[in-house]
Amino acid sequence: MEKIILFIKTYKNDFIVFKKLLASILKHNKDNLPLVVSVNDEDFDFFDKEFKERNFQLIKDSKIDTSTIENKWVYQQIIKSQVHTLDICENYVCIDSDSYFIKDFYFYDFMYSDEIPYTVIHEQKELFGWSSNNIEKIGYNPKNEFLNDRRYIMDKLERKGKIYDFGPSPVIWSTKVWKSFEENYLKKNNLTFTSCFEESPSEFTWYGEWLLKNAIIPIYPAEPLFKVFHYEKQYNDFLKQKFTLESLEENYFGIVLQSNWNKNKEKKHFRFFR
Repeated sequence: MEKIILFIKTYKNDFIVFKKLLASILKHNKDNLPLVVSVNDEDFDFFDKEFKERNFQLIKDSKIDTSTIENKWVYQQIIKSQVHTLDICENYVCIDSDSYFIKDFYFYDFMYSDEIPYTVIHEQKELFGWSSNNIEKIGYNPKNEFLNDRRYIMDKLERKGKIYDFGPSPVIWSTKVWKSFEENYLKKNNLTFTSCFEESPSEFTWYGEWLLKNAIIPIYPAEPLFKVFHYEKQYNDFLKQKFTLESLEENYFGIVLQSNWNKNKEKKHFRFFR
């Protein structure tokens, strides 16, 4: 069993950005961490044909879960949170397709020790600092939504204290935590991953709050691994300030251009100044 793998859940509609992510992994994965890619069952033949020769393991989603839920966002969370059912790794870096690496990465960038992974945990102050000055432009205050979602799960798990964010993607997850969550929360409350995430669709928060409550593994905090651009204006503001790619490389392993605004995947390029 692997100590840690890279895991991507994707589908045909994200094929273009997935190829960019895959190319960045092949370039920067200096310790050759195993890569597993899970795709919708109906898309498997397409991916299999496109990658006749590949340096990763391609599997169908049904190997992980057979859920037929129509909500694509929740469906992806269901798949991503159950890698433990494959019994192939102890930990995994879960990466979304709308991201890519910008510098080399190694085993110990994700693992505190040979046995214990880092945990992404922070208070999301950078995003909220920017969004508080741009509420009129983006149409709402994301901090309110964030606090409501997190408090709901905190109340469910009876935790008080600071409100944390345990994302965004990529995140580093221990299969021990997800197994414990399934056995000691879901099953004891007659829930499944599907019903739980339909109730509150934030797999990052369920994982992190369960870990804080039960301390299944020691927590060694890590800030977000990638620089995430949640909004197009946020992205454009960075360009106007002429941030350099080198400045991002000092603090981040990659970049996320969230697909909810980055629709034109073929033409959108990250235009930081060198």
